[in-house]
Amino acid sequence: MKNLIFISICAVVFYSCQRVCQPQILSAELVVVLVTEHSQNNEISRWLLPYKTTLDKVMGVEIGISAQKMEAERPESLLGQFITDVMNDYANKHGQKFDFTITNFGGLRGSLPQGVVTVGDVYGVFPFDNELVILTLSGKKVEQLCQEIAKKGGEVTDGIKMWIDNSVAKDIKIGKTEIPLDTTRNYKVLTTDFLSFGNDDLFALADYIDIFSFEMPLREIIIDYIKNEHKNGRKINVKMNSF
Repeated sequence: MKNLIFISICAVVFYSCQRVCQPQILSAELVVVLVTEHSQNNEISRWLLPYKTTLDKVMGVEIGISAQKMEAERPESLLGQFITDVMNDYANKHGQKFDFTITNFGGLRGSLPQGVVTVGDVYGVFPFDNELVILTLSGKKVEQLCQEIAKKGGEVTDGIKMWIDNSVAKDIKIGKTEIPLDTTRNYKVLTTDFLSFGNDDLFALADYIDIFSFEMPLREIIIDYIKNEHKNGRKINVKMNSF
């Protein structure tokens, strides 16, 4: 007898055009389902089998090779560095300027393996349809954002440097040239539409001045990036930035 674990998620969807009204996960629990010979051969299982077979084929497609296993860790990790590298690459190739990059640690739901990487591996890390956006944020809101990051012990960022002392951000610097944060100017933030609502306790991001959307899910950007690297004979080989 085998045990299968299913995640039961209850969500409330608010049908509104207002930014604050977005689908939210209210609760989640693990439900143990006992799989028996009878349950594997019942009518529902037989009905689902063609769909499962098709899905397995799609998710099993090999898209590239990784030189190392990448996992998510705070305050920094190879997986986090890889994600921000891909985000930066996509924005740069589309001619969009930005000062720093952030996505949420809680949005990384798995790891990428060393060796062959499949479509299913990427979906395992990014099960959500979050799209890439650029927000314009005031310097004061960037300072607030950094304090929110510090309270959480770090996030998935690139282009932000700070010291975290007792959950307080100090000596904040922005950009590759490590310029001290200027609260009197505005900054361009490369992130996801999910965080543009202030989700995952990053409330400052919801107070943006304006927003530009690439209208492209981050997950698809990552899949295309890995495919392109493989097409050009390159493995995914991530190096941590010294910034």
